[in-house]
Amino acid sequence: MRQTPTERREQCNPTLIGIFVGVVSPLSSLVWGIRQRSLKLALFPYLFVFVAGFIILSLARETKFKPEFKIPLQLIGGYYSFDLTKKMKEEALKNKNKDFDAEIKNN
Repeated sequence: MRQTPTERREQCNPTLIGIFVGVVSPLSSLVWGIRQRSLKLALFPYLFVFVAGFIILSLARETKFKPEFKIPLQLIGGYYSFDLTKKMKEEALKNKNKDFDAEIKNN
């Protein structure tokens, strides 16, 4: 059975998404963003890490991205993904409860 993006938002695990984006790769947020139909989740964590990394490299005049810059930026991107996913899940559950309550009142 296929799930709608709203159902995926209701059943997602924000902690797992945040850890995966923060530890494995910020680009992995693209997968969840597409599945949940969220442009913010798909692009913002990756763009944050990319743009902040580019700015740091430019200011430090480095040619290689050092782990002491990369790891904190990835963790911040992971936290942002966690926070964004948590808010989307809460909103989806709240809308589901409103629809359920309205359906009960109509019957």
